[in-house]
Amino acid sequence: MFLQHDSQPNVTTVYLPGLRLAEVGVARDCVSGVLSGEAPGTRDTALLLTSELATNALIHGDTRNTAEPKTGRLAEARPFAVTVDIVTKEISILVTGAGAKRATPVIRRQREWNEAGRGLAWVEALSTAWGTYGDRVSRTVWFTLTRAPVPVTG
Repeated sequence: MFLQHDSQPNVTTVYLPGLRLAEVGVARDCVSGVLSGEAPGTRDTALLLTSELATNALIHGDTRNTAEPKTGRLAEARPFAVTVDIVTKEISILVTGAGAKRATPVIRRQREWNEAGRGLAWVEALSTAWGTYGDRVSRTVWFTLTRAPVPVTG
């Protein structure tokens, strides 16, 4: 037997100051809490992709941000927000941060030996859909995942 998902939308947003790299973990923990009742595979994919987009919000933009190695404190504060929107058949996660001159983020073609730059390729490969909107003031990158049926236990 499977649990029928509630048809009422459930929207949660967390706002973070963007001062330390550890805020990626805070964003991930918040998403994990909101998705605690979802199928483990769906939740794990959401957490991975949230981590990638939160990291992008802190590090990338018109100028690359750097972090102090011992403390994770960022050279430039980059506040960001993570929104989880759960509806009957899908989960949408939106990460909003500072805008950029470039109209849209770019998925870079990767060489096998590159260690960085794979985040948006993962978002594209693992999500049902994804996209971006924004301007020089703010940018939102979002993805959706199809909700898997959750078995009823007990």
